[in-house]
Amino acid sequence: MMKYVNGQWIAAAILGLCLLEIVVKGMLCLVYRRLLCGAKDMGRSNHPLMKTLCRKFETCYQLQIGVPNVNVFVEKYIRHYRVLGLHLHGWESFCNVCMLLSMLASLGSGIIAMILNVGQYTILGCLIAGIVGNGLILLFDCLYGIPGKRELLHIDMVDFLENIYKPRLENETFHSQMVEEYRQKYFEEEPSGKVVSLKAKGPEKKKDIAIEFTKEEEKVIRDVIREYMG
Repeated sequence: MMKYVNGQWIAAAILGLCLLEIVVKGMLCLVYRRLLCGAKDMGRSNHPLMKTLCRKFETCYQLQIGVPNVNVFVEKYIRHYRVLGLHLHGWESFCNVCMLLSMLASLGSGIIAMILNVGQYTILGCLIAGIVGNGLILLFDCLYGIPGKRELLHIDMVDFLENIYKPRLENETFHSQMVEEYRQKYFEEEPSGKVVSLKAKGPEKKKDIAIEFTKEEEKVIRDVIREYMG
């Protein structure tokens, strides 16, 4: 009777590991959905990661440093993003460990039960628990589609920064006169025909303007300069 109860506990532990992995991957799925929603309109997103990334990207151009490799820039911030104190890659590794432990527990307990001649019910219970649990993991992996969400997130972020934000910042930083003329021509002409005056960033206006930064902006600028200067 005791051996049969122990077999039940082993099967329950195997299923518990599988259920834990399913729950953690469900949490990751929700996190990636929030990130994707923020990446769809990255320039106006309120998501902390998107705001930080855009602010750092803009600061690099304000300091005339630029971002030569946008792909690496995006990948860096995705990999450093934390959920409940752990990186996204760390949560995915945790799920893989749970799956590995459930498989080892299922096969190992079945082999040990055979060696000790505990009984066929214990052996079958452990093996069936492992098969059912890992089958559920594979099913939910297909439903969650976490690798596809991660890839789509990376594409959306790189697309905005590389194809939209980077050209705009390059023009504003290195071709400010051209940008001013473009805005006056297409965007800033009022119904009365009066053109709204713009703040030029080029050398043609040399007025002393007091620029004030918030503490958050100062921190971003220091971080960017520290990274650039090594």
